[in-house]
Amino acid sequence: MGKWKVALIGCGMIAEGIYIPEMRNIPEAELVAVCDILPERAKEYAERFNVPAWYSNIDELLEKCDFDILMNVTSIPSHHALNMKALKAGKHLYSQKPIALTVAEVTEQIEAAKTAGVKYSASPIHMIRPDILTVKKMINDGVIGKVTMVRCTVAHGGPEYFQFRTADCSWFYEPGAGALYDMGVHGIAMVTGVLGPAKEVGCMAAITQPSRTIRSGTFDGKEIKSDKMPDAYLITLDWGNGCIGVIDTGFYQKAADVDALEVYGTHGTIIIKGQIKIGEGDGLKVYIDNPEKNIRGWIDPKPQEMPRPFYQCQCLKDLIRAIEEDSAPGLSPEHARHIIDILCTIPEAAEKKTVLPLSTTF
Repeated sequence: MGKWKVALIGCGMIAEGIYIPEMRNIPEAELVAVCDILPERAKEYAERFNVPAWYSNIDELLEKCDFDILMNVTSIPSHHALNMKALKAGKHLYSQKPIALTVAEVTEQIEAAKTAGVKYSASPIHMIRPDILTVKKMINDGVIGKVTMVRCTVAHGGPEYFQFRTADCSWFYEPGAGALYDMGVHGIAMVTGVLGPAKEVGCMAAITQPSRTIRSGTFDGKEIKSDKMPDAYLITLDWGNGCIGVIDTGFYQKAADVDALEVYGTHGTIIIKGQIKIGEGDGLKVYIDNPEKNIRGWIDPKPQEMPRPFYQCQCLKDLIRAIEEDSAPGLSPEHARHIIDILCTIPEAAEKKTVLPLSTTF
């Protein structure tokens, strides 16, 4: 097993708190460079985390740095342009979510990866989570019969409320970002990951707070306008064959005590306990109703056999596996494209108060 040189672009909270520290758990990966549009921040990260090189833009990074894999953890609106530059330069890529803002952009990225002969791994990371994989396997094995409905809750009080940030988070409420792209993407990834591509989508949406106050961090107390797009969504999906689902998501939830994912079937229920976890959740609950075996009640499912503890930077470990084995990564851009299809259709469905068809699959 070789050593793969990794460059990270986007020196923000997720890089600082998750990806850079957790990369130390991956012996086959070596972080050789960091990059950020704020040169002082890139330099500070390089010094603090003992990274050999730092750059202030992707063009300089691609020109001067010898690396194999780019981790793009920049802000949402910049993902597509940066991803395209990396792919065209022949770099393997992991991109934070959503990887683009339109289906056409994702298709362009997929084709660029094929042309360059590189592997492309797309956030969110849910489809490499042990608990999600266990749910998917149980569904495929018919443990709860035919799936009839799925319910998912993915919400919090907004980036200005629940996270300490050194950067101004006002951009979350500007076009090209928002609650749907920041939080809804997680719920859509989970439900389509375990059930497959949906056929139709509908939605109700609302602006619950037209203005907000940053509650901590460098910009504590700053008032921000949040009236340009909804911050609360109730999304409905239809898979056909009598299977439907609902996702409630957004920046409206200060606190809650609900389970993240519940899948109902003709012979039982599967629940991922606790609220949304970007990594592994709080475990599973399974209810089985099997008259043939005289079983009716809650059971303790066998956990998915995967390395533990699970951590978010296993997305990089999975990408390296795909490179070395010349196989598909667990987080496919084709799945990400279907998620983008749903995200892009939701505003029209909400405005027209109707259900609309989806055009992609995976």
